[in-house]
Amino acid sequence: MRTLVIPLVVVLGSVPLHAAPPRGKPTPRKPAPRTPEQINADRHFQSGVALFKQAKYAEALAEFERAYEIAPHPLVLYNIAGCHRQLSHYSEAVTFYRRFVSEGKGVVPDDRLARAQSELDAILALVARVTVTITPAADGATLSVDGIPIEHPEMPLILPPGEHRLTARVPGRPETERTVRVASGDELPLELVIAAPAPPAPSPTRPAAEVVEQGAAPARPPAPRRFAVHAGFGTNLRLAAETGAPSLGVAVALGSRFEVGFDAVFIAYALVPSVRVRLLGEALALHVVGALPYSLNDGSSSDRFLSGALGLGVRYRPMPSVAFRLESYAASGGAMHGTAIPTFLGGELWF
Repeated sequence: MRTLVIPLVVVLGSVPLHAAPPRGKPTPRKPAPRTPEQINADRHFQSGVALFKQAKYAEALAEFERAYEIAPHPLVLYNIAGCHRQLSHYSEAVTFYRRFVSEGKGVVPDDRLARAQSELDAILALVARVTVTITPAADGATLSVDGIPIEHPEMPLILPPGEHRLTARVPGRPETERTVRVASGDELPLELVIAAPAPPAPSPTRPAAEVVEQGAAPARPPAPRRFAVHAGFGTNLRLAAETGAPSLGVAVALGSRFEVGFDAVFIAYALVPSVRVRLLGEALALHVVGALPYSLNDGSSSDRFLSGALGLGVRYRPMPSVAFRLESYAASGGAMHGTAIPTFLGGELWF
């Protein structure tokens, strides 16, 4: 429905709207000459009327706005509202219709105010009204609708039917976004809750471990276990029925994968320095073991000899301080002493 454009030549002329009527027989007065500003405002206004009749509403809007800038009058607000209405700028149309109805009281005829109110009511029936609250309220908060910032938003917001994206921003905090779908005539409250500020980023002068919430102690990883004592029982698998001896030892971890150890075997009387390298696994780990068993007794004499040994082991650690180890390796004592397969099973305490 096209909005009627009201000719406003009288607004831009020189007749004073506030002059008191003379007593007795009126005396004709010669109109005062029009100023250059009034002539210029009238030219823009008449151009806006012509463009509006040609359905060139955007161009007409620019002319009416310039006319109002030069010579403000409530009736020009009515024409501006009409242009916004034809352009489907419903929020702006509502604003200017309301200004016309408010500022036109006592200045323009009541029937024109009533007509403007009727057109305003017709627009409000076509749009949705959304009242947005930003929580917590903060200085510098801004509101955007469909990516377009709104300066000094007036509530409720006037939105056309459809889906709209509302975004609230507060300096120093993450933005909050909500998508709403509205229909004509809807009146909705909408709360946008701003999240708490993000913690400060680490800097060269402030390590990451120090960036914690106020009053909270930084979490520290448990200290690694580096030293162990262990006890076990070993046997030569090649002579399992005839051999077997308890053992005691110590171990020191060098990093997360390497370990050196020293075991003393009783009955068989041997000293076994060793090196272990973890291949894979954590709580249940596989490792390779290399050792140099030094035998003090070969079982038949007190002959002493050194062997070279290489094998594999498995360690199960149900808790950081306790572990169980099973390992077996082939040990060669040369042509005189042959090859043995020492195998040990025992428990470990780590400190």
